[in-house]
Amino acid sequence: MSALAKAINKLKAGGIIAFPTETVFGLGVLLAKPKAIHRLYRLKQRPKSKPFQILVASLRQAKTLGKFNKEAVRLAKANWPGPMTLVVNKTGGNGKVGLRVPNHRRLLRLIRLVGPLVASSANLAGEPPALSIRELRQQGLKVDYILPGRVRSGKASKVIDTTTGKIIRN
Repeated sequence: MSALAKAINKLKAGGIIAFPTETVFGLGVLLAKPKAIHRLYRLKQRPKSKPFQILVASLRQAKTLGKFNKEAVRLAKANWPGPMTLVVNKTGGNGKVGLRVPNHRRLLRLIRLVGPLVASSANLAGEPPALSIRELRQQGLKVDYILPGRVRSGKASKVIDTTTGKIIRN
């Protein structure tokens, strides 16, 4: 069974996987699996008041989850795929959502096959993100599967709230 098929099976079963992105190693679960999202909060020891980003495969897919104003569309077209998370108003609900299209071929293929991933950097809250499988294991994060691969930059994505124009993380 291929690494991608193993990752897909774990995600569909409600598992947490670790994966490389172009920035840092990430942790993710299927958006369609609420229990897995709760497990991800527990694993990271992250307060529920701090939301996760959602990784999508395209601007089209992102628009099913969030309302994109003109500036958000402009930023997405100029920076996706890439290390920029755009915070937009949620589609069909209150609140906001952070969306990103990663620039990592294997991860994009995974998202196209299984759907959006609720994701975060691979680290405990307050610790530096893992840049390798070795660092991931050193942090003691117990995940259900690690998708092999490498990160390129080591710098987390820029985060812009397109509803206010505020840069949340540079």
